[in-house]
Amino acid sequence: MNITFTVNNPVKAGELLDVFKSVGWDRSAHDIVAAFENSYYVCAWDRKKLVGFARAISDRYYYTSIFDVVIRPKFQKKGIAKILMHILQEEFSGTCFFLSYTEGNRDFYVKCGFKDNPGCMYILKDGPSKASLALLKPATNPFEKL
Repeated sequence: MNITFTVNNPVKAGELLDVFKSVGWDRSAHDIVAAFENSYYVCAWDRKKLVGFARAISDRYYYTSIFDVVIRPKFQKKGIAKILMHILQEEFSGTCFFLSYTEGNRDFYVKCGFKDNPGCMYILKDGPSKASLALLKPATNPFEKL
């Protein structure tokens, strides 16, 4: 195993989706491309195979949110996710970090320095975002009928 890490380098939607599917997550190619284009992301590679990634959104001054820390099952528990988290924490040091996690992963994030905060709230996504819907509609020119 020879793991290398890249930051914001091109990655194919199919590769991302394959990693999501490996852990049982269903994502749309369209949405995941837009999500990654609007994020800072770090990828882990075993030679030319994508084995994991993590992404963040930040204002770079106050707040950073971490999303989608995903590692193929065969590569889990080898320190890859911890390195991804370290890269994100270094890049956005000096900001407050927030994240949500899937069942069973809390202890990992505690090891990465995260603490529980009862003052957080959320609204779960229900359906596609307005941005996704706008991209699915053909562009119109408001002046085309003049």
